[in-house]
Amino acid sequence: MPLPYSSPYPGHYALVRSVVEGLGEIRADFNFNPQSMSDVGRAVYAPENAALAQAAALKRRGRVDYLVAGPVNALFPDESDGVLLMPEIDRLIVACEWVKDLYRDAPQLVEKSVACPCGVDVAFWTPTNDTDRARTAAIYWKSGDEAFCEQVEAIVRGCGLEPRRLRSAHGEHAHFTPEEFRALLDQAAVCVFLSSFETQGIALAEAWSMNVPTLAWDPQGEARWRERSFRSGSSAPYLTATTGRTWKTIDELAPLLRDVLSDRDSFQPRQWVLEHMTDAICAADLYRIIRQGAGAWDR
Repeated sequence: MPLPYSSPYPGHYALVRSVVEGLGEIRADFNFNPQSMSDVGRAVYAPENAALAQAAALKRRGRVDYLVAGPVNALFPDESDGVLLMPEIDRLIVACEWVKDLYRDAPQLVEKSVACPCGVDVAFWTPTNDTDRARTAAIYWKSGDEAFCEQVEAIVRGCGLEPRRLRSAHGEHAHFTPEEFRALLDQAAVCVFLSSFETQGIALAEAWSMNVPTLAWDPQGEARWRERSFRSGSSAPYLTATTGRTWKTIDELAPLLRDVLSDRDSFQPRQWVLEHMTDAICAADLYRIIRQGAGAWDR
């Protein structure tokens, strides 16, 4: 019988993959999931709760000096049995600056927090389609009811594009494969992104790496995560003028989409990713943050 599938990057796949491969690209001094306790370094980065608890125990025994968590251990301070509140954590990585707003009742977390996104595999997320992209639009549906999504699709059709929908959900990653998303983006002139909040927006960065500008719905209103309501700080925290545009109300979408389509060549989303959000670039930032905090940065 074949063995069950085992991910090479357990936990939050996109984050762990980016960190491990990025650190490898910059030839950082690190190991990944050491099999022997003797191989555990004095500084440990643990973006998974079981590993974080184990590393905290090692720190209490004096085996670890510096412990880093985030950004996927928990969203709220009291989530997952208050894992972020463990006093052994020295540094907390957050995906973007607005996440710190969720720590208003835990100022010690704000003091420990520093924003550092994870990168994108630009070799995988690279466009291959040299034909006319002007006929379709990718609709990345993560939030809002289906009537809202259908309304968006009607507007897209009214602007001369055929919408192709991809269903997603917060905290779930099994609705589609990366290959399906890449194939959809490879045919798209633009991607309309429907999400009530994003702490980083990895799917946005993947679209940019495919050289697809995004029109992100950014209501900055009430959002929900695991049955808890909060006010969203952004649905596209790393979006720039070269990667796309944001809109808040449905009435803003049609004129914005027409403007983007009429001036699509002014957008350079893939170039922005190559300059700011590759695995190597983001891993280098993370490595610097950890080494500076651990007092080991000597270059």
